[in-house]
Amino acid sequence: MRSWGGAALCSAALLVPRIMTAAPQRPDSITFTVVAPQSVRRGKAVPITLRLTNTSAGTLNLYLTGRTITFDIIVTRADGEVVWRRLEHVTGQQIVQVKTLTPGETFELKDVWHQRTTAGARVSAGDYTLTGVIPTDREALRTVPLPLRIKP
Repeated sequence: MRSWGGAALCSAALLVPRIMTAAPQRPDSITFTVVAPQSVRRGKAVPITLRLTNTSAGTLNLYLTGRTITFDIIVTRADGEVVWRRLEHVTGQQIVQVKTLTPGETFELKDVWHQRTTAGARVSAGDYTLTGVIPTDREALRTVPLPLRIKP
């Protein structure tokens, strides 16, 4: 008597999508985080830093896009609605550049969100999340979302 239970179980495992976190290409050798204040008053600028750190013992080459490295910051409301994207309506160059990070080295990309929607309207007080994205020659690097509270 043959048993196909193991084969069915293996096939089912292939259908489950893989969950990606901050650095899908090298989860054991790089950390990618978004840094911003926990809260700000409504109408104040929000400084945002994307931070890549080589946590491995060896040199790491990252293949990033754009003559000036392309990166996105996505601001969403608590319900998941996208409020603002840094790269909304922006075209980028598809040039690939190599960024080399030595062991322990950190590379930062910075911008400021002026609490406006992509359409230019001011946002209301409430809870938001910030997510950083850096396109690469493979799958984009993505941070874990960071909570941000806009106070009245």
